[in-house]
Amino acid sequence: MKSNHYQGQSSGVIAMALTLLAVVVIFAGAVPAQAQTPTVLHSFNLGTLDACAPRGNIVQGRDGNMYGGGAACGAGGTGGGAIYKISPAGMETMFFNFPQGWTNCGGAGLTLGSDGNFYSVCEGGNPATGMGSIFRLTPAGVFTDLHDFTGANGDSLPIYPPIQGVDGNFYGVTGNEVQVCGNVYKLTPAGVYTNLHTFVFNNGECHASNLFQASDGNLYGTLADCEVVQGAGCVYRISTTGVFKEIHDFAFTTGDVPCTGLIQGKDGKLYGATQQGALNGSGNIYKLTTAGVATDFHDFTNATDASCVNNSGPPVNLLQVADGSFYGVNPAYGPIGNGSIYKLTSAGVFTAFLFPNPPVDGNLPSSTLIQNTNGLLYGTTPSGGNPASCAYVCQGTFFSVATGDEAFVNMEPTQKTGFVGASVGMFGQGFTSASAVKFGGVAATKVTRSGTSYLTAVVPAGAHTGPVTVTTGATTLTSPQTFKVKPKSTSFSPPSGATGTLVTIKGSGLTQATAVKFGTVKATTFTVVSDSEVTADVPSGLAPGAVTIFITTPGGTANSPTKFTVN
Repeated sequence: MKSNHYQGQSSGVIAMALTLLAVVVIFAGAVPAQAQTPTVLHSFNLGTLDACAPRGNIVQGRDGNMYGGGAACGAGGTGGGAIYKISPAGMETMFFNFPQGWTNCGGAGLTLGSDGNFYSVCEGGNPATGMGSIFRLTPAGVFTDLHDFTGANGDSLPIYPPIQGVDGNFYGVTGNEVQVCGNVYKLTPAGVYTNLHTFVFNNGECHASNLFQASDGNLYGTLADCEVVQGAGCVYRISTTGVFKEIHDFAFTTGDVPCTGLIQGKDGKLYGATQQGALNGSGNIYKLTTAGVATDFHDFTNATDASCVNNSGPPVNLLQVADGSFYGVNPAYGPIGNGSIYKLTSAGVFTAFLFPNPPVDGNLPSSTLIQNTNGLLYGTTPSGGNPASCAYVCQGTFFSVATGDEAFVNMEPTQKTGFVGASVGMFGQGFTSASAVKFGGVAATKVTRSGTSYLTAVVPAGAHTGPVTVTTGATTLTSPQTFKVKPKSTSFSPPSGATGTLVTIKGSGLTQATAVKFGTVKATTFTVVSDSEVTADVPSGLAPGAVTIFITTPGGTANSPTKFTVN
């Protein structure tokens, strides 16, 4: 079986990393010259006093610091790894050591939950089972074992942190590709576990990426081996209730063997990469509709672009930054044979850059890049480092890259849409008690600040679908994402009527109403009276009977709670 992902346990990965020399390539584009050179902020020490061999997801906490995992070192169990905390300026501390005896814990990185806690997995985990565990870690460092895998549904040896869905539950995959194919699971915040789908070896379903939840509410991922095209890979879709379907099969002529998971771009398309095939035989970056229609976006050339074959850890994902460009890492090959960091503009212009001084700057970039709300990119390498900064031996670096983007405000991933009255969390910097929040230009009347880098604001009546802004003094931070104000219909009167009857519809989030329908027929005349009231005339062409009234806005469509009777 061909594998696009992590090979073996973390000890093998670390041994490989220590024997390789690498460089990292980076692109800055049409921005100041400083963007062309990454800045190493920290070199991780090999030993019990630091996390080391960092990889996996990096997250920005509510306190403004970034958090991630080291696949090794720490003072916990053998091979347990550790969690580190690092400031945007590079002040690093070891944040958490895993319990004694827990194994292979730090390499997955972290997911930040909407409750402000960190969530992740250990590939080995609790020594009582040794088949993997899901854990929660509070900002105060309180550790809770939420679930221990048993292998009963093929669920063991996870290597990715779960993601949090918009419903508040956590979703993830298991399987380390060497011993088991794994499954897709759901975990409630209270720790209730459900198996959604088991990857069946005999069906060819194996070697999974992490999940991504798209705007349609479904979960998407890639498999390197699939039922239809074993060895070439596919993209699958699975609902939060477990309805599974392969939606795209890869082929060598158009790029095969996926080496990343998927993200959703601002255009609604899904983006990912393959490691072989396509025009130059080196794989490609592709974009895909949620219906499974793929388009080639960029063809890799191993000698210049490097390759996304990842021999030092699980696959990483692309990142779309505030200006719409995509960044990613290719951990193998390249001009000197050691990988690259690259930038691909939304217009398809690709450029790769090298670290100026490997291995002092680090080797083998193998974490998904993160864009902090200060506008900078951050990432890690699992080996290398500046010997002058390490007490014994360096094993990995943490670096920043200037993209040219201004500082911005970032909404909680699960809170990019909501009703009037919903509380929305936001990350940024420089917040004060005087910070003013606007949703689509409409001021929030209730704002609660938590330090200088996180606040919550209640969506006000009259809010518009659009960017969110936070203004503090003369500085305004704008979200790169659009917040969608969901319309709600709570009642209407009269309950029945003939063609031409004026119906008053009550609700919230109705200011931007663009259409009113009675069943399938549009009202030719409607009036937005206020954010909580719309009036519409019953249109002609309706058969007598009961119909639902629909109100559409840029934030979605609201259905009436009961049916209107057409006389």
